Amino acid sequence: MGWTPAWSSQVTAPVACLVAGRGWSVIGHERRITLMSDDGAHRWTHDLLFTPHRVVMDGTRLGVLAAHGFTVHRFEDGEPLNEGRSVSRGFSSLLARPGGGWLAAGREGDLHLFTAEGRGRSRAARSPVRALIGWLDRDQVVVHDQDGCLRLVHAESGEVLATYGQERWTWASSLEKDGMLLRGADGLLHRGVPGTAGWDRIDRLESEVLEPTSAARMATGWVMLELDGRIIGAPGGEAVHQGTMLNDPVLMIDGDGNETLFGATREGLVRCWYGGERERIEREARRALVADGQRAADWAQRRRRFDAAVEAEERGDWTTAATHYEALGRDEDVQRVRRHGGLQDD
Repeated sequence: MGWTPAWSSQVTAPVACLVAGRGWSVIGHERRITLMSDDGAHRWTHDLLFTPHRVVMDGTRLGVLAAHGFTVHRFEDGEPLNEGRSVSRGFSSLLARPGGGWLAAGREGDLHLFTAEGRGRSRAARSPVRALIGWLDRDQVVVHDQDGCLRLVHAESGEVLATYGQERWTWASSLEKDGMLLRGADGLLHRGVPGTAGWDRIDRLESEVLEPTSAARMATGWVMLELDGRIIGAPGGEAVHQGTMLNDPVLMIDGDGNETLFGATREGLVRCWYGGERERIEREARRALVADGQRAADWAQRRRRFDAAVEAEERGDWTTAATHYEALGRDEDVQRVRRHGGLQDD
């Protein structure tokens, strides 16, 4: 799948993390978290005490790691649900738990379970991990340990339930429904499907030596960000496609799982790309708008502006109503509301 630039926007620097889903992306930057729609609109920004380095989405809540603390925020407006929790040196990794709740890994060790609202439930003794990768069920979590090995761990007790071979992996993606991507010490990529007793499947992908920094599972397969700034596709087959070099390389990428990909630079440039069917629909819509001479970017925007014009007219705000109708190209309505408001001679 090719990725076509859709829009870009700017937030305050530095950017430290990014998470995306259907219709939205959340950027952790400066001492703030900002929610943006997938059309580039800023929905809200919430100020924090420290720069967030990890944001995770779970239904209607956002889990945020910043400095030594962990807090849970409402997705609708970014407001925190409580004062949060903190540990010495803070947390390094965070996962939303199936069925509700959170699992965080401390930088000095231990696994910490929290309720959905962010209240502490339990702590299990555990050596520090590189990353929490994903869940096999509500209690069994795959972790990437400091020695490079992948292990299956019981979240409440910290007990190691299985080790996925003796390979030392230098990088691992998140665990998705169809498995995960891994980079070996030789720089080659593998696709693995972990089970309860070891690998259910592990295959090497045909690729050059790569050093991915982040990855997103999209509709047609994995998309990776290479260290040199290329976006590289690893579709459902066994080969990795050559990537496209970006003019302004981004620091990280994430996607909605379908056909919308987001990226951000450390300097605060947020970028979005559309792929596949969405790109085609958006391209045809833009052509239709140009041909019809309409100013709004899409019909949803026109509908919102028309509703605003009607509301302004109902409350007698003739100037605002005329402005909205003029932007929509509705000249007859512009003249009508101007006459009603006495804004012009009959």
